[in-house]
Amino acid sequence: MIWRRLAPATRGRIIVGMVVLAAAVLSIATGYIIIGNRMRLALLIFGPLLAIPAILWISRRFEYAVLALPVTALAIPFELPTGTHSKIPAATILALTLCGIWIVSMGLRGTWHLAPSPLNRPMLVFCIACTISLVWGVVWRDPILNMSLFKNFEVVQVASLLTYFISIGAALLIGNFVRSEQRLKYIVGCFLFFGSIMTLCQVFSIRHGFLNDRGLWGLWTVVPAYALVIAHPGLKWHWRLLLLTLIGLNLYQTILVNLLWKSGWVPTVIGIFAATLLRSWRWFLVLLVAVSMLVYTQQEFFHRMVEAEINEGADGRIGMWEINLRVVGDHWLFGTGPAGYAPYYMTYYPYDARSTHNNYLDILAQFGLVGSLIWLWFAAVSTTEGLRLFREAPPGFLKTLALTATSGWIGAQASMFFGDWILPFAYNQTITGYRYTVYSWIFVGVLISLRQLINRQHAGETVGEVV
Repeated sequence: MIWRRLAPATRGRIIVGMVVLAAAVLSIATGYIIIGNRMRLALLIFGPLLAIPAILWISRRFEYAVLALPVTALAIPFELPTGTHSKIPAATILALTLCGIWIVSMGLRGTWHLAPSPLNRPMLVFCIACTISLVWGVVWRDPILNMSLFKNFEVVQVASLLTYFISIGAALLIGNFVRSEQRLKYIVGCFLFFGSIMTLCQVFSIRHGFLNDRGLWGLWTVVPAYALVIAHPGLKWHWRLLLLTLIGLNLYQTILVNLLWKSGWVPTVIGIFAATLLRSWRWFLVLLVAVSMLVYTQQEFFHRMVEAEINEGADGRIGMWEINLRVVGDHWLFGTGPAGYAPYYMTYYPYDARSTHNNYLDILAQFGLVGSLIWLWFAAVSTTEGLRLFREAPPGFLKTLALTATSGWIGAQASMFFGDWILPFAYNQTITGYRYTVYSWIFVGVLISLRQLINRQHAGETVGEVV
C-alpha cells in the first residue's frame, strides 16, 4: 500500500537506488571472491543468479536441451570449480538440471510416467540399491577407519551417488525425449563428426582444448561407422569409403600407436566382432580367420605387447583385485556404499591402496552382492533388448542403429574389465569422468528410443492391415 502511494518519480529513484546498491554489493563480493579464491562462496552467490534464468529457458525448450547432451559431453570443455580437486563438467550440470526439471515437472503434474521399456525396471532398482548401500555403508562402517584422510567424505559419497543417478538419468532422458528418426540421426552424426575430428587430431598430433577424447570415444566413433558400412542399405560408395578411412585411422591410432592402452582398443575390437556376428555369421567367420592369421603371422609383435604390458604392471592387477575381495568379504551384502571402499584401502592397505581398474569389482565393493546381481540383470536385459530390436527393426537406419547400440554396448560392458568407463569412481576419474562415461549411457537411451519408434511403426502397419 505504501509503495502505491509514492509518486512515480519517487518509485523510479528507489528502484534505481536498489539496482545500484545490488550492483555495488555484487561488485564487492566479486572482488572478495577473486582475491581470496573463494569458489564455494562464488557458487553460493552467483549460482542462483545464473541457474534461475537457465532453468526457465531449458524448461521451455526441454527436448532441444536433451539433444544438447551429446554435444556438451563431446565438445564443451567448461568445468565448474568446486573449491576442491574435483570439477563439475558441463555435461554433468546439464544432465543434473534436466533430470531435476523432469522429476519436478512429473511431480507437479502427478504423472509419473516413463516410456515403456524392459530397461526401466533394472535401472530404477539399481538406483534404489545404490541408495540403500549408501546408508548401509555408513551404518556398518568399521569404527577404526582412518577417516581423517578423507575430508567431506559424506559429500563425496553423495556426489558419487548423484553421478550414478544422472548416468541412468541420461539414458532415460534420451529414451523418453528423442522421439524421431531424425533426432537419432543427429545423435549418431554428433559422435561421427566429433569422433572424426578427435581421430585426426590424435593421428596428426594436433593440440586442441575442447574435444573430449577420453574413455570409450574410440568405441563410439568406430562402431557407428562400421555399422553404417555393413548394414545400412543404399549408402553411397563414397560415404562407405570415408567411413572405412575413419575406422582405419582410428584403429591405427588406438592399436598401433597407443597399444598399451588396452581399454582404448579392445572394447572397439569386441564391438566390431559383435556387430559382424549380428549382421552375418559367415562374415564373422571370415573376420575371425583373418584376425587369427594376423595374430599368428605377427607373433613377435604381440609377444612384445604382452611383455610391455607386464613391465607396466599388468600382473599387479591380480593383487589389487585380491585386496578388493578382502574388503568385500566383510561387507558383501550391500557393500561399502558409493566410493566407500577408499577409506578401507587407506586404513588396512595404505601402501597398496590402488583402485581396482575394474568396474565390476568397483560395483561389487560399493554395492555388494545385491548391487552386482542387479547390475548383471540390467546388463542381460539391455543386451537382450538390443538383440530383439535388431531382429524387429525393418531394414534401414533404425536397424543399423540397433546394431550400433547393441554391439557398442557389448563392447562397453567388456571395457568394464579394464577400467571404470561406465560408472566413474570418485577417487580415480572423479566426478569429472562423467563427461565421457555418459557416452555409453546415451546409447543405452537410444535402445529405449528405438523401442518406441519400432513399436509405433508396427502399430501403424497393423492399423493399415485392418483398414
